[in-house]
Amino acid sequence: MSKGPAPSETLFVSGLPVDCSSEQAKKAFSQYGTVTDATVLPVLPGKNAAASFVVMETVDQAQWVVDNLNGNIPDGFSTPVTVVFATPRSERAPGKGSMKGMKGMQGMMNFMNMMMGSWGGGGKGWGQPYYGYGGHDWGGGKGKGKAMGKGGMMAY
Repeated sequence: MSKGPAPSETLFVSGLPVDCSSEQAKKAFSQYGTVTDATVLPVLPGKNAAASFVVMETVDQAQWVVDNLNGNIPDGFSTPVTVVFATPRSERAPGKGSMKGMKGMQGMMNFMNMMMGSWGGGGKGWGQPYYGYGGHDWGGGKGKGKAMGKGGMMAY
């Protein structure tokens, strides 16, 4: 059973007020040691607390913060925070945020496919099947297209 990430200078702090800024986090945790950096993450819709990466000057200072502030209320705040050592970037599993670009690209491709399909015409252009609103024949297609409904065209 893993006990979590190894101690390091970098902490992950959750339970911060939603309006907490990076400067406020740095100031708050500077009361407990030298903070070299603090980055408050964007609060996701529906969440009622913010989170931050706080980098202390030494592992000993970070350990003190974990030992003494985890589950407690830091000076200047009104609710308890959770403080743990941050998982090193190289060991983090891809999360929701890592797929944002892919979702954006897929949305753009779906839009482009829909627009190409709305021109009507053929079915299989470029040697690949394109399905949707009548398809489009750009390069020796078979001429009929296969309607798949509102989803636009898929290039598979």
